[in-house]
Amino acid sequence: MLNVLSRLPVNSQIALVNGLVATAFLAAVPGAGAFLLRYVDGTSEECSGVLMWRTCTQTSYPLVDRDLWLLIAIGFASLALVCLVLALRLFVMVGNRRRYRAILAGVESMPIQQLADITNSRPSRVRDDIQGMIDSEMITDFYLDRGADQVVSRKYVPKSSYKTVVTCSGCGGNSEVIVGITKSCSYCGQPLALGTS
Repeated sequence: MLNVLSRLPVNSQIALVNGLVATAFLAAVPGAGAFLLRYVDGTSEECSGVLMWRTCTQTSYPLVDRDLWLLIAIGFASLALVCLVLALRLFVMVGNRRRYRAILAGVESMPIQQLADITNSRPSRVRDDIQGMIDSEMITDFYLDRGADQVVSRKYVPKSSYKTVVTCSGCGGNSEVIVGITKSCSYCGQPLALGTS
């Protein structure tokens, strides 16, 4: 579930955290009320008459009737707990991703293992986090090079590469590409293939 939520845009993730906390509060209030008012206090007082001639009788609810209120309270408490746990995990995830963004600021490329060492995380976790950041558009100027196992800036030109002009086979437009980095046509969006210039 959290993996699906991590793909949402960042602004939506913060709004979702706030919504989950509000839902947890709104579920906890009736759950506590059902427990305290109906389950714990299993008696009611009925009075008749006035002043000195007033008589009161205490009646208690049978345990069977109170069990329904206990189940309702448990249901609301469970909903509140699930919402709070999801909100906390999403909030921590957003904080961790901001840390990655700070580490990657001004860097052209960085190996995944180096990022894992800096953040005390497993390399697989770093890959998932970086891919989630790319999917949620938290970082748009980086891509994950799985072959070289590194995070690379889109502005980075590898030392072994060079720029060339390629003519698009779809629309005939000319685009400048870096050999070794996949790019789409600036005009029609079709993937550009080298060797067609």
